[in-house]
Amino acid sequence: MDIHCNVTSLEAQAQINSTIFHLVKMVSMCVSCTLNTVLGFPLLLVITRSPSLLRHARFLLLTHLLLCVNLQQLLWTIQTVLLKSREGIPVTQCLIFCAVNQACSLVDLFLSTALAVDRVVAVKWPLHYELLMCAQRKRATVAAIWTLSAVLSSVALGLNLNTIQVNFTLPRCRSLILTPCLSGSSALVLYCRVGAAVVVPLCSLTILACFCLLCWDMRAGRLWTQRACVTLTLQAAQTILFSVPVVMDSYLIPGYLHSDALDIATTIIYNLGVSLIPLIYGYRSRELQQRIRQAAHRNKVNNQSQS
Repeated sequence: MDIHCNVTSLEAQAQINSTIFHLVKMVSMCVSCTLNTVLGFPLLLVITRSPSLLRHARFLLLTHLLLCVNLQQLLWTIQTVLLKSREGIPVTQCLIFCAVNQACSLVDLFLSTALAVDRVVAVKWPLHYELLMCAQRKRATVAAIWTLSAVLSSVALGLNLNTIQVNFTLPRCRSLILTPCLSGSSALVLYCRVGAAVVVPLCSLTILACFCLLCWDMRAGRLWTQRACVTLTLQAAQTILFSVPVVMDSYLIPGYLHSDALDIATTIIYNLGVSLIPLIYGYRSRELQQRIRQAAHRNKVNNQSQS
């Protein structure tokens, strides 16, 4: 079904001056992208240079999580800069950007869930960990996460392109800006709502169950320390912040509630969740801390020998 939208009604959804809106988004994304790169690059460098670390499921998952986050941050920054320079973006390009960002958000959510499950297996069944998390299963898990996310987002993109056939320029690039042009019973809306209603609660409940099991085991084994409590709290906060953009782009929220202010708030919340990833899964790991110190020491020795 072809749906031709009224560009005037879509432009009326812009509550904030476009120049100010795009400037705020661009500054927010540039700061977040720079911060995330500075925090994540040392971790990626240490992990990828240590084959022994990549044999551990948690570090393999962390590597893909950091790569995915950096890719998504880069795409969001490019999208924001394009909007700022052009004062708008064609509908097709916007839908493609939204689909890729949605795929990255799903990968982030699935990888966070896999990390939570990996920690439970390592704590509850340490003697069987290597058997349960063998190399083939680790590679299959990572491949399945990327493939499933790409398939779900591709289906949504296909429905978007077939349902929304317009050729004007949008003042904002978010798929839900076209909500007034869709009926509540359209295949696109139903697919996105059902997908988000299944994926987000399932991942969140899985992570919550893993947290509860870890808390129970730590209390029973008298391993409840301040460090463990802080780590679990940060993981819970990061998961909640990560789920925000997935829910916001899922048509679960009524269209009339979406606004420029909510768009900016969603971006900032997601950026906060992104900034927690290196801090939680990387710098709080004693093994990675040791590897980083060793790498820094080697660089210092090499610099002294060269001078």
